[in-house]
Amino acid sequence: MQNYVIILGLLVALASSALGVQEPWLPWLGSDSYENDDSLTFDNCEEDDEDGTCLIRGTTTTPPADDSTNEEVAVSKIKDFEKEAVEKAVGVLKALGVNPDEEYNPSQQRGGRLFGGGMLMQAAIDQALAVLRIFGYNTGAQINTIPVQPAVSQVQQAALAALAKVTAHKAVIILPTAAQDTNLPNYEPCRGGEGLCTSAQECKNIGGVQGKSIGKCGNCVGCSVCCQFVIGCQGITDKMITHFQSPGYPRTDRSNEACSLTLNVRDEVCQVRLDFIDFEMAAPVAGSCSGVDNFEIINTAQPGGVFGPGQSKMCGLNKGQHVYMPVKPGNILIMRATTSGVRNIPLARLDGTNRGLSGDTAFRWNARVTQIPCEAPGARGGRSVADRKAARRIPSHYRKLLAPDGCRQYFQESRGRLQSYNFDGKSEVLLNQNYAICVKRPARSCGMTLKALGFSLPASVGCLPGNVPAETVDDVCAICCTSSAEDGPGVNYLGVGGYSDGASVMTPIGQNYAVNQDRYFFCGSKLGVTNLIVTRTKGPLLLRVRTAGKYWEELSCPAGGCLGFLMNYDVDTGTC
Repeated sequence: MQNYVIILGLLVALASSALGVQEPWLPWLGSDSYENDDSLTFDNCEEDDEDGTCLIRGTTTTPPADDSTNEEVAVSKIKDFEKEAVEKAVGVLKALGVNPDEEYNPSQQRGGRLFGGGMLMQAAIDQALAVLRIFGYNTGAQINTIPVQPAVSQVQQAALAALAKVTAHKAVIILPTAAQDTNLPNYEPCRGGEGLCTSAQECKNIGGVQGKSIGKCGNCVGCSVCCQFVIGCQGITDKMITHFQSPGYPRTDRSNEACSLTLNVRDEVCQVRLDFIDFEMAAPVAGSCSGVDNFEIINTAQPGGVFGPGQSKMCGLNKGQHVYMPVKPGNILIMRATTSGVRNIPLARLDGTNRGLSGDTAFRWNARVTQIPCEAPGARGGRSVADRKAARRIPSHYRKLLAPDGCRQYFQESRGRLQSYNFDGKSEVLLNQNYAICVKRPARSCGMTLKALGFSLPASVGCLPGNVPAETVDDVCAICCTSSAEDGPGVNYLGVGGYSDGASVMTPIGQNYAVNQDRYFFCGSKLGVTNLIVTRTKGPLLLRVRTAGKYWEELSCPAGGCLGFLMNYDVDTGTC
């Protein structure tokens, strides 16, 4: 009996004090008008209240300013009060033996064990039901249908309080539109483009792809490692950065085989850059790689050839070289090496002194394949202009790599070295080449200076010295670099807008270059008169490489052969 008296007292206290506490925010929260009462009470909460009109009235208080913080506090207190009141009411009903699956109405008569007729117990039940009606649980509902939070232990309460304190100032809400700015795994470059940020689980040997952790990386969702993905022979991938290596690399190989990598170009990608970290194969024969170990690039966006008409093969020494290729969404790019290990590697000594090369006939390669996006991922697929602007950003590494249209090579440093493919000072230049070498033009630049360290391209017989005018020889119409295949070696030249050979003259504004080498085509054994070219242009900085489709006669090559070129370049900045 003492327990029921205590329970009834709790309900009375709950109804008269907890609701009666002068919380100024309770009355106005539900409506804009209310009566001026001194305290909150249950109004119309009679035993015959079957129309659900039991209300709460309270003290008139001017609502606080429209402050989101005050409103949140008010809502929180009301929810806490409702939770506590409902829990206590349900607890009373269950403690007094009310069947949780049976419907009960106010003043429903039942036999009791207290005071003969159970009047006190019935009053407690009626008060509990009245409390439930206040919070929307209508008379006649089953007790089990009323949601009651399970009891929480003191240890759990302490843990929840500590968690709330820790996360109170760190919680971040990511809206659906803002979630597009989150960095993607297997997309963000790391270690200077050597790998991709991904999870440790992803960086494993799966499906022929060898994943190698080369560092830590955590700048994308779920990422923890910088992973270098390496794919061997007959591999297929669509990863943004992949390494394609010869069998057993870095060891050399002499096997007779065909090894290929198929790259499925992603939707947002417009260029692919191929960097040869290592490349050693046999030298071309008669300007062609077809009869020796070779590395062929098959690009569906360049059906006519990657380097020129019908020219898509590489051989010889190409360590440190790179190739840019235009691609389209859904393109397939195939890199295929055909090897036999029969012919000698250029500059490799047969006596065992290999000058740092792999060996006499052994070959090897290591190529890094990078897909370069021109659009942010997710920017396609019929999205609106606003959606495209909100799409994920393109990482800066890819933006920096992006080359101007039409460039097969692109150098971004203001000073560096250029060379033709497979140049080693002894091997012949390849046939059927027609491509552009571009140099990044910084602000306030007016041209560049080229200094040849080695230069040897086919030319008409009278033009072989390279220092004669490009169009005439001895007042006879003998075109040096652009003759027909019937009259000479064909079209072979390095094209660049010449201005001076480096000689200086005094001008009204001081010392300046003499305008004495106004020509575009250069061929023969020298790069102009002095193996030096000064260019002057406000436009793009580029060089054009052309070689004939038909093999030239020995008489059309300088002494030592037609070997290509190696030169230093220096972009001229400032006022020129």
